[in-house]
Amino acid sequence: MSRRQMVIPGTGGVLYQAANGARAATIFELLTQANAGQTLRCEYGPDPEALEPLHNALATGGYMTLAYEPFDHALPKWEFFDYDWRLDIRYSGKRLADHLKAMAPLGDRWRLVAHSQGGLVVLAAARILGAEELARLVQGVSFVGVPFFGTVSALLALLEGTFFKNSIPKEVARTWPSLYQMLPRWSVTRGNPNRPDLLLDATWMNAGLLPAPGAPVDLSRHIDRSMLERARALYRATTTGYFEPLSKLDFIRILQGNNLKTPFRLPHFPSTEEIISVDGDTLVPDQFTRDRLPSWVQDEATIRRLPAAEHSRLCSDSNVFGLCL
Repeated sequence: MSRRQMVIPGTGGVLYQAANGARAATIFELLTQANAGQTLRCEYGPDPEALEPLHNALATGGYMTLAYEPFDHALPKWEFFDYDWRLDIRYSGKRLADHLKAMAPLGDRWRLVAHSQGGLVVLAAARILGAEELARLVQGVSFVGVPFFGTVSALLALLEGTFFKNSIPKEVARTWPSLYQMLPRWSVTRGNPNRPDLLLDATWMNAGLLPAPGAPVDLSRHIDRSMLERARALYRATTTGYFEPLSKLDFIRILQGNNLKTPFRLPHFPSTEEIISVDGDTLVPDQFTRDRLPSWVQDEATIRRLPAAEHSRLCSDSNVFGLCL
């Protein structure tokens, strides 16, 4: 059977169909269209275990070719998995798991390259499938710049709408569950890295960013409590055994940039002044991520930490591309 290989892009890497269906558009192109704020909002019910959105006006289609250029042109051909990166990561993982099962009779096992949030989608799919079924469908995974334990960039998007150096209305970004689910799993204000303070209501209430229970929510002033509960639900599901469904794969590769300043702490939270940075890829802290990986992953996975392009361009870096082959 023919070799099968697929890229699962990161946050912002999957495009949306424009209103007339003629071409795919980035999130920033969509922001220039009429009623963009309403179109880009996500709508979910109160149940954090109901993964599918109540309503979604957008359809995914295509990917940012510049960010994945070597894979776009390489032979044998790489497929790309389309998913709406704004939605609940567990929902995207279910869609990926269903896709892998549906395509299983058509070729050999998959070799996956997962960039950024795409790695979290792969891990969500792996939890659904389990180790045996995943290994039946997938030969191995290369994780490129994956925020396994969250990223301050998600926090900045919720605080002020800063999103890959662009601006999105924060009242829109605050409806996207994936941002909450990628909040740092460490304390951004304290020295103890084992405190997931941003998953606590009290942290946000003390900062004036969460209304009292039962009080009305104004997303121009507050985050969404129901979205925070979705983040806690994902955290509970991954506190133990996070990587175990990968244990029967033929290979695991973890590729990280380690040469660029990356936000790590906000000592005056919720103020974004005087951010403390560490080395990484501008989004994923390098040493901290490596240190938190389970010992069996550190021992058995191929881990490469290298000077590379900034986070959104990691998969266009020829050195990274070569390590994924």
